[in-house]
Amino acid sequence: MAQKKRHGNSIKDLLGHNIRLYRETIGISQEELAEKAGISPPFLGSIERGEKWISHETLTKITAALKVQAYDLFKPEHILSSDVNKLAKKLVGEIQSAVNQTVRAMNLSIKDNSEEK
Repeated sequence: MAQKKRHGNSIKDLLGHNIRLYRETIGISQEELAEKAGISPPFLGSIERGEKWISHETLTKITAALKVQAYDLFKPEHILSSDVNKLAKKLVGEIQSAVNQTVRAMNLSIKDNSEEK
């Protein structure tokens, strides 16, 4: 059976594309997102490819797992791109902060250990 070509112009395509974009931005696999959302990885894959539509309940689970609002998943790509960039910058900032805290803690530990000797 011949596969239908996807032209990226349906609401299912937009939703699937945006779910994948957010998922990849936060660095989790389809399997991880599917597990967090309580759905099967093959079903998530078909959603991301724009092949399946989802219920409100599934949409709610996916948005909770991605930590986004439902309306974010229906934004056109040119609007979504700036949101994803903001999210990526926020994540980088959080990682930098965690690394800085770890380095400070290590430095204090080293200092305390050297003062004890």
